[in-house]
Amino acid sequence: MRSTRYQGRRLRPTAIAFAIAALAAQAHAQQEAAQAAPDQTQQAQQTASPQQDAAAPAARQQSDKDQTVIVVTGFRASLNSALNTKKNSDGIVDVIKAEDIAKFPDANLAESLQRVPGVALARGDGGEGKQITVRGLNAGFTRVRINGIEGVAATGASDINGSTNRSRGFDFSVFASELFNSLEVRKTSEAAVEEGSLGATVDLRTARPFDFKDRTITVGAQEFYNDLSKKTQPRFTGLISDRWDTAYGKFGALVSGAYAKRRAQEEGYEAVDILSANADNGFCSPIGAATQNPASNPVKGINAANCGFGVPRTGNLATYNDVMGRTDNYGGTVANPAPGSGAFHPRIPRYRRSMTDYERTGITGSLQWRANQDTEVNLDLMYGKFENKRYDNYISAISFGRALATANGKAQTSILESHFNENGSWDYGKFNDVDIRTEGLLDVYTTTFKQHVLSGSHRFSDRFKVNFLHGTSNSELDEPMRATVQFDAPNVDGFSWDFRNNRNVPTLNFGIDVANPNSFSFAPQEVDGTLHGQFVGRFLNTQNKLRTTEINGAFDVNDNLVLKAGFSGRKNGWSNVEIGSGGNGLTLPAGVTVADISQQISGFGKGLGASVPSSWAAVDLDKLRAIYDIECHCSAVPGSEYAFLTQANRSVEEKINALYGMVDFNYDFAGITWRGNVGVRGAETKATSMALINVAGQLKPNYVTKKYRDWLPALNLTAQLPKDVFLRFSAGKTLSRPEYVDLAPSATVSGQSGTVSIGNGDLDPIRAKTYDLQAEWYYDKGAMVSLGVFRKEIDSFIQTVSDRVPYNTLGLPNELLIFSGCSITGGTPGCPTQPGDNVVVSRKVNTPGGPLNGLEFNLQAPFNFLPGVWKNFGLLANYTYVKSKITYITRVDNPSTAANEQLTLQANFTGLSPKAHNLTLYYEDAKFSARASLAHRSSYLNAVQGDVQGHDFTTVDPMTNIDASISYQLTPNLRISLEGQNLTDEPLRYGRDTQRNDTLLYVHSGRSAVVGLTYKF
Repeated sequence: MRSTRYQGRRLRPTAIAFAIAALAAQAHAQQEAAQAAPDQTQQAQQTASPQQDAAAPAARQQSDKDQTVIVVTGFRASLNSALNTKKNSDGIVDVIKAEDIAKFPDANLAESLQRVPGVALARGDGGEGKQITVRGLNAGFTRVRINGIEGVAATGASDINGSTNRSRGFDFSVFASELFNSLEVRKTSEAAVEEGSLGATVDLRTARPFDFKDRTITVGAQEFYNDLSKKTQPRFTGLISDRWDTAYGKFGALVSGAYAKRRAQEEGYEAVDILSANADNGFCSPIGAATQNPASNPVKGINAANCGFGVPRTGNLATYNDVMGRTDNYGGTVANPAPGSGAFHPRIPRYRRSMTDYERTGITGSLQWRANQDTEVNLDLMYGKFENKRYDNYISAISFGRALATANGKAQTSILESHFNENGSWDYGKFNDVDIRTEGLLDVYTTTFKQHVLSGSHRFSDRFKVNFLHGTSNSELDEPMRATVQFDAPNVDGFSWDFRNNRNVPTLNFGIDVANPNSFSFAPQEVDGTLHGQFVGRFLNTQNKLRTTEINGAFDVNDNLVLKAGFSGRKNGWSNVEIGSGGNGLTLPAGVTVADISQQISGFGKGLGASVPSSWAAVDLDKLRAIYDIECHCSAVPGSEYAFLTQANRSVEEKINALYGMVDFNYDFAGITWRGNVGVRGAETKATSMALINVAGQLKPNYVTKKYRDWLPALNLTAQLPKDVFLRFSAGKTLSRPEYVDLAPSATVSGQSGTVSIGNGDLDPIRAKTYDLQAEWYYDKGAMVSLGVFRKEIDSFIQTVSDRVPYNTLGLPNELLIFSGCSITGGTPGCPTQPGDNVVVSRKVNTPGGPLNGLEFNLQAPFNFLPGVWKNFGLLANYTYVKSKITYITRVDNPSTAANEQLTLQANFTGLSPKAHNLTLYYEDAKFSARASLAHRSSYLNAVQGDVQGHDFTTVDPMTNIDASISYQLTPNLRISLEGQNLTDEPLRYGRDTQRNDTLLYVHSGRSAVVGLTYKF
């Protein structure tokens, strides 16, 4: 059972639903059901991009001038529009339309998409939606297209919340939901749709002028408030669209924009990692221990009575023997475990406050020209900018993650008291000589997204039509500054952690007054290794440049058959540059103390329990930089210089040429309408990967080229049965290309230890066979119930594996083995690794995959059967169950030999929640609208450790998010709205090891409220 964090009452979904019902009935009992907002339609040309030219055959047989799209003015109408799109599709598609997005109480697109069956949300810093998983497959397996071409948008994050995005995964937090008028999630493959997605293809479309009948001007303003940050901040939206009839045809122009400013705040506890007691040289042994640890070292002041200068051996012998004698009794199945491997502790137990101030700006533009009913040209433009400044502050015990050689740390820490619970979790410990740290971080990063897409169509005859598209999508994540500064208090007595009363947020007793800045020091490292603070910097720039050109045609053979064929050329470029800097503490000028370069963190700990500190002394970066500009990256401040030789400069270029042939069919047989498509897509990929490698003090490029070709058949069949029952079957072959960062052939080599960490530019894509069967019943106007099953037979997976191979088979320069003047040609005794020797190599490889099976249920139910005002209610509900069995290679057993005895483990995909469901209860009439939404995803694996360090998995706890909104049409043009987001302040928790369930992370981000006005001219 999950522990309760708050003293106050938590809002229940049923209470919210009944409150909405009562409010609606009271305010509108006098209204008749006929007052419900009617669906509104208008004539408009459908999108001409090739990807969106896959309507149902019946619709394709109509002339262009008869094609229509639904323009929605209310939530119920938008649901009907989305349902029509789903009903007429050949594959399995879910859609959200227009005000369905704008009226959901969502901060961005990811939070809108989580309402779709099979879609679950991964949240970033501050609790805002960042990425999505579809049917259990994480963001890297989902392709996102904007206005017909693929886009990638990456942002930064705190390290434990996913760190900087260097993957193909799309960060939806970059864009405001108001910029788009439709979201489409395509879960099945089709020959005409670009390959590359194992999970789903998400199509986002911005508004176009022909979507509106007349001139349209809309402006909106909102005020956002969060009860944790105590900040009230603005959000603005606007759209202007017009169209004209001229002698040269119809023209239209549209511009829309959105701007938001917000502080996202997050508070909680994190362990950073969970380590065994014998890691990092173990703990200081007490007097009387059978073996002295650490061994005597006069430079560090270590002898039989002391673990360092002024650090006596004060540990309790019985407690020490109990902790260090545990041999992995609970965590895993490691053969012949070492003593101390069964007691696991937080690496850096600490409290954290993260505050991210962001500004999100988005602009779209669209020009349309319809020369006649046969010719149309569209130009879609998009610009997005997501500017962030993240301030992280920590108060922590750093000793438990420090090795003796570099910073003394853990080997100088004595164990006084300990307690283990029934699961083997070390839930209480008290210690002497613990290094305490206050740490501050400022991360400045901006994501800029630019896109232009030119598309169009021309019908040469009643039977033959051609579509074309050309566009580019560029995204840049620029991080000019990530500065971290740490003040230390070495060798503090009386530190303790205590999880016994709260497994999520422990009581940390730091043994000193952490609010007093004079408790800490910032000075150079001592000769014996004692640290008095550090500073670390980083520059990062990640770019994605994608270009797509394609042309395709459709030929109507007859009323039942349409032949389609097309060609596309794509060029995807990814580059990543990271350069670090940093050093130990500096000598402060005379008269300057830590108090002069610090500030106070205050008001910390709301909702975390009474035991956490409300304030502590923290780094003030501006004050420190006024004395030492650690961000000058110059010789005037030792340690601030960029370490260019240890940079990470990597790039990947993919050239993808593809062609397809497909047949759309529509036949009546045995009283049933059979429609769909069958075809094959061929794709040839050439990937050229590069990484700069430090070879004997010089940076040299390392290139790898990989080329592969795939033929991907696809079938989508729909049987339209009596009484509006649809039975759909889809089958196909799909692929998902490797992550860019895994392809980059970077290399880190230690000749002394004989280890190599390397990228793998020779990776094959993840390939799979997919099958879907779904039944849908459209039992009433605007109503649908569906049940479906799906299966993905995944042929291979990509994961990190360690194995033993001769160094000279890796294609790396022999010079990388050089260290400390060692010669690789003379075979001198100081050079343990020669080019022909075996080394332990860690790299991404293709491993056996496994099956993924699932079930989806979806219900859209307007309450048309109820009398009077109750007809205005409706319910949306969906449920997804997914199970997979991926074979993970966990480690190489017996690494001291040349034999590769690989241990394997079968488990779910990382990021896969076996169960997910969404519920929305809504009410809408001509003036009043209200909605309550619940989104739940069950626990999922975040990482597979495979017992390498005594843990099997890192898991993420179940999450349930509840949002609500109400709005009222004050006048025909003016609407007022009120939204509530994350009403229960749902926390995010990571646990390490399924048996012990040690808390790795526990944070919450508060409840939010948004009040707004929208005016339509």
